[in-house]
Amino acid sequence: MKNTVLTVMLSLAFIGTGCLTNEQVEPEIIIEPVALIPVSRDSITVGGHLGIKIDADAEDVYEILKSLPEGSGIRYVNVVGNIFSNVQQLDNRIHLYESIFLDEQKGTDSGVQIAFKEGKVSSIYLNNGNKLAQWPLKENQSASVRIGDASDALYGKLVKIQGKSSYANKFQRISMFTKDLWSHYDPIMTDSPQWYLRYAVEPKLYEHIQIYFESGKVKYLLVTRELDPS
Repeated sequence: MKNTVLTVMLSLAFIGTGCLTNEQVEPEIIIEPVALIPVSRDSITVGGHLGIKIDADAEDVYEILKSLPEGSGIRYVNVVGNIFSNVQQLDNRIHLYESIFLDEQKGTDSGVQIAFKEGKVSSIYLNNGNKLAQWPLKENQSASVRIGDASDALYGKLVKIQGKSSYANKFQRISMFTKDLWSHYDPIMTDSPQWYLRYAVEPKLYEHIQIYFESGKVKYLLVTRELDPS
């Protein structure tokens, strides 16, 4: 009798374990980035740095950044204040960037973050961290952004989505801050007061470069050197 009970208990335990294994989801491993140690900080108002000259035009600066060596680690430049209030301002522009954020004037948990990789939509998140396969969830293919969509084909979809009253408020504040350096210059960048990027001087030594503009020309540079202690 004891053997029979033990066999049943082991069988139930095996079944229970099997069920748990099938339902469990592998936890995502989060690796905290290493805190960089500041080494130096310089403000440059005369001459220049990395070929970026004081008083240079914004478009010329962009071409210089594109020409920096591949080993420098520069793939994109961050553009401060690159914010729009109507999707019609984005025609022939979205694919030049690495992401686009859609939200109301006052930030919300349901704001939308759409990222691109190799010319296609690679991820869609809400500000609350929820990951989506498409946005909006209940719209058909022609009126929703979906994983795998070509970034240069999103404009038409976003125009349709903005035209729906349920989603129009998510276009009150449209942000495109991360400019892909492999794409051509976007003239709207000339209006930005600041660009910034990180440059690899050598392994584990980086420069955080802030480029400040006034009337479309370089006013000064702020260069912070940082060391990776790992």
